[in-house]
This record gives sequence, C-alpha cells and structure tokens, in this order.
Amino acid sequence: MSGPPRTLVLGAGCAGLAAAWRLLKRGRRVAVVEAADHVGGLAGGIRVEGNTYEYGPHVFHTTDPEILADIKSLLGAELTSYRRTIQIKFLGNYFQFPLSMADILFKLPPRTVAHAALSFAYHFVAGVLRRPAVESSETLLRRYYGDVLYRLFFRDYITRVWGIPPSQFSPSFARERIPKLDVLELLDKARMLLRARLGRRGALRTEGFVEKLEGNLYTTREGFSLITRRMADRVARSGGEVLLETEVTGIEQQGLRVCGITVRRGDRISMLPCEAVVNTLPINEAALAFRPSLGLQVERSARELRFRAIVFVGIQAARPKVLPATFMYFREHSFNRITDLAHFGFAIRPPGTTLLIAEVTCDSSDRLWTDEALAKEAVAADLLREQILRREEILKMHVFRSRHAYPMYTMGYEKALKTLLEAFSALDNFETAGRQGRFQYVNTHVAMKMGYEAADRLAKRLAWPG
Repeated sequence: MSGPPRTLVLGAGCAGLAAAWRLLKRGRRVAVVEAADHVGGLAGGIRVEGNTYEYGPHVFHTTDPEILADIKSLLGAELTSYRRTIQIKFLGNYFQFPLSMADILFKLPPRTVAHAALSFAYHFVAGVLRRPAVESSETLLRRYYGDVLYRLFFRDYITRVWGIPPSQFSPSFARERIPKLDVLELLDKARMLLRARLGRRGALRTEGFVEKLEGNLYTTREGFSLITRRMADRVARSGGEVLLETEVTGIEQQGLRVCGITVRRGDRISMLPCEAVVNTLPINEAALAFRPSLGLQVERSARELRFRAIVFVGIQAARPKVLPATFMYFREHSFNRITDLAHFGFAIRPPGTTLLIAEVTCDSSDRLWTDEALAKEAVAADLLREQILRREEILKMHVFRSRHAYPMYTMGYEKALKTLLEAFSALDNFETAGRQGRFQYVNTHVAMKMGYEAADRLAKRLAWPG
C-alpha cells in the first residue's frame, strides 16, 4: 500500500464495511483488512459449486431511514421482502418460536398450564415485592416467565447452546435477548384464547412474546452475503481497498496514537502505517494485540471475556424444500438450530434441491470444532433420527466455522468490558465497533450503525472535514 497513511478498518463484516463506506464519503483514504478469503463476517457466506451457504443466515431489517436507503441503493430490486417462520420441537410437539400464548395453552398438558400460570403469577408478584441480592439471567427469566416455563423452555436449552447455565449469565443476557412478557397483554390474550378454546366468539390472533423485529424483513436470491459483497464493491469503487487473507498480528502504538498494524499475508509479515483505526475484530483479541501492552489490568480483563463458537454444517438435500419453517430449533440434537434456505428464495443449483444449515455451538477446544467428520456424522445421524431426511437424500455436506460467533455475557463481564473500552477511548485515533468489536449481541443493521458512528467519532476527534 503506497502513498500517505490510510485509515485502516480491521474486519470486513457489517460494521467494518459500513465504517469504511462512511470514511470514504468523508474523503478519507481507507483500507479494510480481513483475515478470511471473503467479506461479510457472520453476515457473509461461502460459495461452493455455485451455491451460497450462509453463516446463520441473516435477514435485513431496520427502521433507520439512512441505513435502509443506503442498502436499497446498493441492491435495488434485488432486495426482496421476506416472511420468516420459526418452530421449536419440544415434548413431541412443534411450538411457535418465540413462545405464543396459543401454544402454551393448547399444546402443553392442562396440569402443566395450570402450574405455569400459578408460577408466573407468583414470580410476577414476588418480583414486584422483592429483588434477589444477586441478579442473574436465571432470576430474571423466572421473574419474566415463572419457574415452570423457565425450566421447561429456557434452563436446559440455554445450558446446551451456551455451555453454561442461566445462573452464570449476567442479567444483561436475558434483558437483551429474551424480552419479558407484558402481564396485561398476557392476561388479555389468555382470556381471549380460553374463550376460543371453549367455543365462544371473540378469538384473537396471537403473536410471539419475545423480541419483535424492527421494520420489514428483506433478503436476496443469494442471502445477506450478497449485501455485504455489494458493500465491499462500493468501498472498492469509491477508492478504498479490501485486503483479504490478511491477518492482523499486532497493533502498534506510539504514545496515545496507533501508528500501524502488523499483518501476515501467507508467509510474509509487514506493517501497514495508518492515520487512524476502526476495529471490528474481537475486542479481547484486539486489546491483547497492542504493542506495547495496554497494561496488566487490560490484559486480565481481555482474558475474562469469552465468545461461543459455532460449527456450521451445510447439507445439500435432494428435495426442493425440507423444513416446514425457515428456522427450526431442537433441544436434544447435536445442532440447536437448522435452516432451510429454500424458504429464502435462494437460487439453488441444481434445481429440485435445497440447502440446509445446521448450527452446532461449542467451544473452540471441543472435538466437534476440529473434527469435520465427527460434526458431519453427528448432524446426519440427528437428521435421520428426527426423520427430517433419509440417508439417500443427503447429497453433500460441508463444514465451516466461526470462532467468535456469540459474545458470552457471563456474570461480571461488564466490568472487564468497561476496562477495555476505557483503554481504547484514551487513544486519540482508535475506535471499536460491531458485535465482536464492542462485545454486544446486536443485529446486522445495528452493527452497520455502529460502523457509521465509529467513523463519525473519529472524524470529530481528529477534526476531519466533511
């Protein structure tokens, strides 16, 4: 990279590409540094024999008019409306996910429904009268749903997916990912549904009671990864550079300024000088990459933060559509979620087949992370056991991974995160953004907004024009 130092953006996910795009609009010279051979991060995908296997996959939605306009300007008519459906298998039944009152009343045994109602009422009143000395996601979920529904639907599932029980999660996890039931709405819907069950008039169409998505849902014929590829194309056409297969190995600082990034490309190590940095790499790894060190307290805090990894197993199936819903969640299989890309309207080759994505959460030290054959066989066995597919319908299987898929909001993580963010904010020309960069479990449009805001903060601090 010749010429004056550029602003370097570390990571080519949604936040990084959005930051690069914003900086280029401000007239800055920009290069995006990405370790993978493709852009998108968790919102990207891999191409195999003309098909796109996505990490997730994701859908685009936002109520932010600027982000919506920007994405529509990139995709035009290729951005299509979409309706998602989700089911969870439990006690031999498929439940709407998020939980709906109809499923709770009609699909659970009457005795369980009665116990759940009493438990919900008890914990709701108890939560108003007193709070536990130490709040965790477990205490919060019991207050949200009562002990019966908490144990039925959340305790074991969360423990399986995340590797630790809700009692070891900060209450932030429950607050951000599992919104509480509104008691007045709950009682009104319960009354109307009971009337319907008794054959009376006035039945009410029900909806789920947790996280409602903002804005209309959109996708493309190549999924969300096409959006990130178009963002990268716009960066390149605007004069920026996207350096793929370039791993960050060090962040060099002089005083309160970052002066360069050490990178590895193949066997070659070099240093890229910079005028500023927007980081979207995992915040703990970025903190440990500084030379000289940001201090022992920062290093200790960085090692306290953990991410949950995912092994994705992609399956090409000899059927045009396999699942009755877009996403299906399971509690007892190797995968906790499986997606049928046919529901997204993907262009899949050859015709008459579909692509499934099974997600296996684990730690990067687990055997499932390192042993592709084991991951494939575990997923295939569970697909057969659940009678989702027959063995002869499994045409091909591919394994791909994300080491830093989900930030883990363990008890006390807030203190460690605050230490890192304060150390970064003391630097004159360094910003951090995105799910990994700020250790926040956010959706793609929020990550994009973070990228814009990080670029704007840099511009303000460094008094850049525009």
